[in-house]
Amino acid sequence: MPLRQRLENLPVGQKLLAALLVLMTTVLLVANLTFIGAAYYISQEAMAPQALQTIGRLISSANLNERALYSPTEARALLKELKSYGPLRAAALYDNDGERLEQMQQGQSLELPRHFKDLDSWRLTEFRSTQVITVPKGDEPPGHLLLVASSELPP
Repeated sequence: MPLRQRLENLPVGQKLLAALLVLMTTVLLVANLTFIGAAYYISQEAMAPQALQTIGRLISSANLNERALYSPTEARALLKELKSYGPLRAAALYDNDGERLEQMQQGQSLELPRHFKDLDSWRLTEFRSTQVITVPKGDEPPGHLLLVASSELPP
C-alpha cells in the first residue's frame, strides 16, 4: 500500500501528528544548518585577524620591507605579493613620514586614509578586521603596513 493511501486512511489526529513530525524535522534541519553556517562564519572571522598578523610579521621581518619604503614602485611590488591571499580585502603601505606610498584593493573600492595619522579615526568607523604592522626602515623612523580583512565569507 503506497504512503499516500496510508496517510489518507489515518484518522485526523494521527494526520496532524504526522504533519507536526514533518514540520519539526524540517525546523530542526534548518536550525542545524544555520548553526553550522554561523559557526563556520565565526571561525573565519576569528582566523582573519590571526592570519593578518602572521602576514604582517612575515613582511616586517623580510628584507622586502626596506626596499618597499623607498619608492611607490617597490611598495607596489610588495603589495602585489599580498594580492594572492584571499581573505585580504585591502592593504596600504605608509612611509616613515606617514604618507601613503601605495595601496592594493580587491573587490569594491575602499577609502583608505592618505596619511597614517588619520588611520586611528578611520579604524573606528571600519567594521572589517584591520591590522597595522610596523615596518622597520634601518635607522630611520619605521613605516607602517595596513591590512584589511574581507568581511565576506570565503568561497
